[in-house]
Amino acid sequence: MRTADATDLARIAVFAALIAVLGLPGSFPVFGGVPITAQTLGVMLAGAVLGPWFGALSVTVLLALAAVGLPVLAGGRGGIGVFLGPTAGYALGWILGAIVIGLIVHAGGRRPAVWRTALAMLAGGIGAIYVLGIPVQSLVTRLPLAE
Repeated sequence: MRTADATDLARIAVFAALIAVLGLPGSFPVFGGVPITAQTLGVMLAGAVLGPWFGALSVTVLLALAAVGLPVLAGGRGGIGVFLGPTAGYALGWILGAIVIGLIVHAGGRRPAVWRTALAMLAGGIGAIYVLGIPVQSLVTRLPLAE
C-alpha cells in the first residue's frame, strides 16, 4: 500500500460522504430486524474504485462518524448503540467487504474487468458482509445460527 496524498484523502472523504448519502432514502426491513439499504452499494463502489485499503478506510471513516453520534447510517441512525445491535456485524462487514472487493477488482495490478468486478461484488458485497453479519445478528438476537 502506498501512502495517501491529498487527492487520496479527498477521495476517501468523498466515498464516505457517498455512503452516507445513500442512506438518506432510508431502508426497508426484512425479517430479523436488519434493514436492507443502498449504503452497501456505496461500500461496493468504494472497494472497486478506491481499491482495498483506501476503500476500507472510507468505510471506516463513515463508521467512526456514526460511532461518535452523527446520523450517517440509514434512517438517520448513529451513536455507539448501532454497534451493539443486530446490525453491528453487517456494519463491520462493510470494511471486510470493501477489502475483498478491492482485492478482486484490482487483482495483480491489472485494469478492472467486468467479470472480475461482478465476482468481486458477489464475494465481497454479499459474501464477506454476511460472513460477519449473520453470526453477530444470531448472537445479539439469541437465535440459533441456522434460523
